[in-house]
Amino acid sequence: MLDYIVGGGVRTPAEAKIKVVLDFPTPSTKTHIGAFLGFAGYYAHYVKNFSLNAAPLTHVLKGKIKKVKVIWTKDCYQAFKELKSRLTAMPVLYAPDYKKEFIIQTDVSDDGMGIIMSQRDEKNEHPILYLSQKFSDAQNENMAQPKKNAQRSSKPLKS
Repeated sequence: MLDYIVGGGVRTPAEAKIKVVLDFPTPSTKTHIGAFLGFAGYYAHYVKNFSLNAAPLTHVLKGKIKKVKVIWTKDCYQAFKELKSRLTAMPVLYAPDYKKEFIIQTDVSDDGMGIIMSQRDEKNEHPILYLSQKFSDAQNENMAQPKKNAQRSSKPLKS
């Protein structure tokens, strides 16, 4: 089964995969949350700040017991709905044009960081890739260097 539709300089998730996300039931165990995050994570590069949006769900996964019912908080519900919404909004990533400048934008918070790679055409700026990383507990303990690195001004890269 196709995972992506590619053509015309763009790439989008296949409609069948979007339907799977739409039909995914609200998880009730850590195993179900892990399954949703695993499936959704395959398409994470289509969603700005994916790992930060998923943070309430990944937080629930802490601990060793997998089959136990989870305490489903308002934050978990919001994260689940937000990820489903962003993944089913027919996200589009553009193919890079190596003859044009790349634009790299970074964003950092106390919880994690995100990166957007894009390019401009005559009229608009188009996303090529989204990356994000939720900081681990160990990284949160020593945030000085990651914040300094992420907050450096980013300039377009020339090929």
